[in-house]
Amino acid sequence: MIEINKTQNRRDYRIIEKLATIILHEVYDPIIPAEHTDYFLKEFQSENAIENQIKNENFNYFLLNFDAKNVGYLGIQILNKKLILSKLYILESFRGLKIGKKALEYVNEFATNNRIEKIELIVNQQNQNTIDIYLRNGFKIMESIVNSFPNGHSIEDYKMEKIVS
Repeated sequence: MIEINKTQNRRDYRIIEKLATIILHEVYDPIIPAEHTDYFLKEFQSENAIENQIKNENFNYFLLNFDAKNVGYLGIQILNKKLILSKLYILESFRGLKIGKKALEYVNEFATNNRIEKIELIVNQQNQNTIDIYLRNGFKIMESIVNSFPNGHSIEDYKMEKIVS
């Protein structure tokens, strides 16, 4: 059974930090330097970074559970009438079990319930499997962008969006 549970405390943030360390290396090491993944984890997916995003940047984080096991996480940010799908990551061994589909349905429902007009996300251009999933779920590629980070690394991404009906 798939469950989506809103994070409540630092214990939950630590669980996400541990999941992120595993998942982001699974996803990104084949396409970007591992040092950049480590930088990204420290700056954006550490327990303290997550707590700061929730307290100061209007983020919500959710743990994704499959048969009572934490197998991934979801991070969203609300900006006026726009929802940013910032994070959606699932352990490699649990992909293909409809967890991502359920998470995207949850995001859509959340957006609808909060009168959000548009969902936006950024995805690495080399992450074709994920791009395909978003396309199948109603997202469209809006533009190609380059994201540059203070550690000197740049990544070519797509900005995708979906209008909430």
